[in-house]
Amino acid sequence: MAFPEGLSSLQTEFSVVNKEKICNVYDNHATDFDEIVGTFTGEGQNMTINALNELVPIKSSRILDFAACTGLLGVKAHRSGYTNIDAFDGSQNCIEECKKRDIYTNFIVEFVTDAPLSIASDTYDGIICSGGFSLNHLPISVLSEWTRIVKPGGYVISAFRNKWKDVEPMYNEGKFDNKLQQLEKEGKLTFVRKELSDPENYEKCYIMYIHQIL
Repeated sequence: MAFPEGLSSLQTEFSVVNKEKICNVYDNHATDFDEIVGTFTGEGQNMTINALNELVPIKSSRILDFAACTGLLGVKAHRSGYTNIDAFDGSQNCIEECKKRDIYTNFIVEFVTDAPLSIASDTYDGIICSGGFSLNHLPISVLSEWTRIVKPGGYVISAFRNKWKDVEPMYNEGKFDNKLQQLEKEGKLTFVRKELSDPENYEKCYIMYIHQIL
């Protein structure tokens, strides 16, 4: 699978803005995002949906597609039979693209900071997120919020390129895993498993984390 030239250019844009401006990049690329990424993000999305099918078998469960972007992950969840999916993203233009797909129940446009999200506690049966952790993207504080807005017994399933744990300063030097371990020690979640799509391919390998909320 070739690395899309357009995706390389997009990631260059991610690297030269601060995280407060990242949604502007997505606003500018909302209408051509699907073409830019091609099928490259499919591996992480497929891992996420396979885990969702396994762990949340009730198709009417309330699912939040977090950092939904233009809805590519939501499409796969919908094709798997899920009927109650909400889309969350910081880009208004991306949410407008999500609306065109006619697969989501509710739409939330909100920029993620270290502050609490506007979503009520114990709202969702599960969160799915593919590609939300990247250059200048989600802060690791969002992991705490996920434990709050998902019901006890629900699942958080998140996949992203493994290299960002080394490259992105918000996550590197063990910060990402340390945050998850902290939440586990606090009794907010329990580790289920993690998977790597292609451990031998540093540039393209996706990692997926699965946790159950306590």
